[in-house]
Formats: sequence, C-alpha cells, structure tokens
Amino acid sequence: MNAKLILKALFYATALFSVSVEGKAIRKCIPKGSKSAIGAQMIVQGYEWGPAVPKIIVEFQDKVSGFDIDTFAVKTDHVEREIIDVYNTDANGKKQKGASKYVGLELTVNASVIPFLGVSMGGEASPFTYDMDTGRNSWSTNYELDLDLNEGKTFKVGKSEYGSDKKVWKTFKYNLAENYVVPETKDWKKDSFTAHNITLQRASFTPKGVEKDGGKNPLVIWLHGAGEGGRDIDITLLGNEVTALAKEGIQKYFISDDLKGAYVLAVQTPTMWMDRGNSTYNNDIFGKRQTSIYDAVLFEAIKDYVATNSDIDTDRIYVGGCSNGGYMTMNLMFEHGDFFTAFYPICEAYMDRNISEDMIDDVKDYNIWFLHSEDDTTVDPLATSISTYYRLMNAGAKNVHYTLTDHVIGTDDPEVQYMGHYSWVYAFNDQVKNQFDNAKVVADFENITIKDGKVTTTDNYVTNANCNKDGNMWSWLASQRKN
Repeated sequence: MNAKLILKALFYATALFSVSVEGKAIRKCIPKGSKSAIGAQMIVQGYEWGPAVPKIIVEFQDKVSGFDIDTFAVKTDHVEREIIDVYNTDANGKKQKGASKYVGLELTVNASVIPFLGVSMGGEASPFTYDMDTGRNSWSTNYELDLDLNEGKTFKVGKSEYGSDKKVWKTFKYNLAENYVVPETKDWKKDSFTAHNITLQRASFTPKGVEKDGGKNPLVIWLHGAGEGGRDIDITLLGNEVTALAKEGIQKYFISDDLKGAYVLAVQTPTMWMDRGNSTYNNDIFGKRQTSIYDAVLFEAIKDYVATNSDIDTDRIYVGGCSNGGYMTMNLMFEHGDFFTAFYPICEAYMDRNISEDMIDDVKDYNIWFLHSEDDTTVDPLATSISTYYRLMNAGAKNVHYTLTDHVIGTDDPEVQYMGHYSWVYAFNDQVKNQFDNAKVVADFENITIKDGKVTTTDNYVTNANCNKDGNMWSWLASQRKN
C-alpha cells in the first residue's frame, strides 16, 4: 500500500472538504562498463480516480533484443506493477518492428482500496502527492522506477547479454518525476488570466472543425475541487479526469448536423474556490452568503475567454464543478446567474443555511441539475443539495433536476467502490441517467423538516431508492438554451 495514499485517506477521513507538462528529452544516467539502461520517461493518463502511469519508456545505450513479456520486473514509487505488454519503441514511445534503443512497458492500472475505510480514493502508484497542510495535490518530486531482470530470463543490449550465467543485471533506478508526458492534455490550450492582483490558470479545448462548422458552438465550463488547486492546470485536468469532457462520450451530446461539438474551459484557482481571502474555508458562517475571494476574477476570466472567441454561442454557456467547484458553481449562479444558461453542481458545498429565501427566489427559474451521492461523508447532501433542491421546488422551479446515487462505482475499475464524495465519477463516465419525479418532491415538502439548513426528517421522498425516473444529465444540458 502506498504510504502517500494512506496519508491522503487519513486527511479526508477527518477533514470537511477536501507548469503544464510537455515531453522532455530523456535525461541520461550513463553507467560505466557494460551497456545498460540510461534513462526513462513515464506516460501519465487520467482515470476516474485520478492520474496513473500506464506506460514507461526506457532508453538503453544500444539496441535491445531478446526480451519478452516475462523478462522484466517493474516497480514505480515502490509499488510492484504488472506488465501487460513490452516492445521496442522509438524515442516517443511508438511501437517499432525491429530492435531499437527504447523499450516500452505497458502496465496495468488499478484503484487502491483503503483497508480501514473499505473504499477507494485514489490509484496505485499515483504520480501526485497530496499535501495535508494545503489540501492540494502536486506532482511528486520523487517517483522512482526500479527495473529488474526476472530470474532465469535473459536479454541483450547490443552485444552485451544479461541474465542466466551471463552478465549480472543491476537494478536500474531512475526518478521518473524528472521526465514525464501527459498526452491527453497536449491538445488543450493553456494560459493564465490576471485581474484584481490574482492570477488564475486556464485550459481550453477546441473540438476539431468547430471554427468552420455550421454555426456557433456551446461552451462547457469546469471548476475543480479543493485538491486540484494550484498553479499547474494539468493537476486540474487529471485530478478529476476532466479530459473526459473533450472525449466522444460527452462531446457526442453537443454534436449535431451543423455543429462539431462544445468548447471546454477549465479554470484553476491558486488555493480553493471557498477561500474567504485568507486561505481558510468560508463555510463556517451561518445565515450569510458564502463569499469567495475568487468570485470577481473567475467571472472576468470566463467573460474574457468568451469575448475572445466569436464562435461561442452565448445562449449556450454551461458551468459546473465538483465539491469546491460545486460551491463555486452555486456562487456564480447566485452572483452572476444571468450570464450562464445552465448549471450542473456536483457534490456542491454551498451550505443551505447560508442561502436565503430571496436567493432561492432569484434562481428558481434557472436551469439546474444537481448530482450527489447519498453516502458522501465529506459534503453532507442533507445540509447542501437536498435541502436546497426541496426549497427550489417548493418555490416553483420548473427546470431543476437532481440525481442522488447510493454509492459511487465507476467503470475504470468496476470492482471498486469509491469514497461517497466522488460523485463526479458518474458525470465524467456519462452514468447520470436517473432523476427524481419533481411532482413528488413538491408534494413531499410539507412532510419534511429543514432545521438550520439541514433536512432532519428521515422518511423523505428524496432518497436514492426513489431516484428512478429516466433523465440524462448531459443530454439535458446540451438541450438548454436561453432563447
């Protein structure tokens, strides 16, 4: 078990909330004597639990031959990895038919289950390190590769043969943190935006052909959770598999005969969206708006992106996010709601006790889809989304929807149950296909009790057992228009 993952779990169990990377030449570490490995590079990819390393490219001093899938043993970050394929590659990892100086090792990736919690909140040998002081992820500064030769196996580097009674192979160690690439984010344009003495990082995705298709295209905005703040937008794109928004599974809902898809904009805050101005959370107040130091700069960053892209359909701007980003989605709705077309807050952390009746009345006619998991112990849905949903429906909302799951089980590792806070997994996997019957929610309002912003009654209609009406969040979102 990775010690970093256990530390992360301990933090989340007790807490309330939880430079773009391009390829670099493999740094060589040339040994004396026999020809051997001299460098390595890791390929990083986003999964529903976060980033993982599915492939490593090892560079040798000469052409490598005579190996098969059982030749090598690999550890990354002190975790044994299963090799599922091995082959010669070029310097960029592309498979080659003949011998070359590079060997590509494809590895299995899995979610890790925390024994004392019985759920997963990350993957094996993650290239991220979680800082319990800041509550944020960063790239590990030390991510060691150990490449060993299995007993009884041989292979050649040029004319030097290792294994058996031949030359003894010495474990090749290399810090992969010094050289990695993230292919999934290379097509995202990355920049920054500064206003009010605050700088935010941005990443935007443009589907192929949208500038020349038959009309203006929608914009989908994503706001990250607390762990994905900082000054490296790849942390945001990989930490919650935001790259899924650029893939066919989600983009298909925004493609029509005339349009090629939706633009995507992800914005990163230096700390967390719920920062009241001194790097502390704004949720410990009662009966007041949960204001954020980033409200003005974020709104201006979004408006700036829209203003500089004439192909965006301003009648189809959708904003959502998870946890801290779910809070900020709600904040944008309360403070700048008319600018946006629809909102999709996920496990949102805007405490209902801080939402006045006037605020409910101001947004009841907006287009909203809530997503939460019933077993979320990080952000209690009864004190946030459920109570707010009941109040919106009672106020006469006509286009507010809610999906409440019982647990979080994804598709990358379907044998694993995630921590209940991870409901964004369902959104990125396009698994949000059920909702409540709003008429029954309205009828149930007189039977519930909301005390200090929290639903305290237990025999309520809004439970996962009753969330069984057909409803597709992404299909719904793509259909929303201002006019």
